[in-house]
Amino acid sequence: MRIVSSINPAFAARLGLVLLIVPIYFISASALRQNAPGLSLLGSPLILLTALLVAFTLNALPVLSVSLRSDAPPVLSISLSLRFWNLAVMATGLLLLGLLLGYAFVENFQARPGT
Repeated sequence: MRIVSSINPAFAARLGLVLLIVPIYFISASALRQNAPGLSLLGSPLILLTALLVAFTLNALPVLSVSLRSDAPPVLSISLSLRFWNLAVMATGLLLLGLLLGYAFVENFQARPGT
């Protein structure tokens, strides 16, 4: 059984870059403490995380190839194609996700004085 993606790698990279605009806009406006237009709508965690997930998944499909052979014992093969733009979108998405999770951690888990 072989799982192969039929998504065009160049199309996936372009669409991933477009999807990453939303989290980049939110993070840069928040870091600069600007009240940018649309920030309240685009600042929704559902929209931010969905954009990151879709961008990462769209670019992981043309890059990763998985095959499972039912020999004795079964063999699972995973290969990675080195497509620069797809890997760049994936790395940027993971970096933005790390920034958002780090911000959520720092904002919500503040040190409390000992009792």
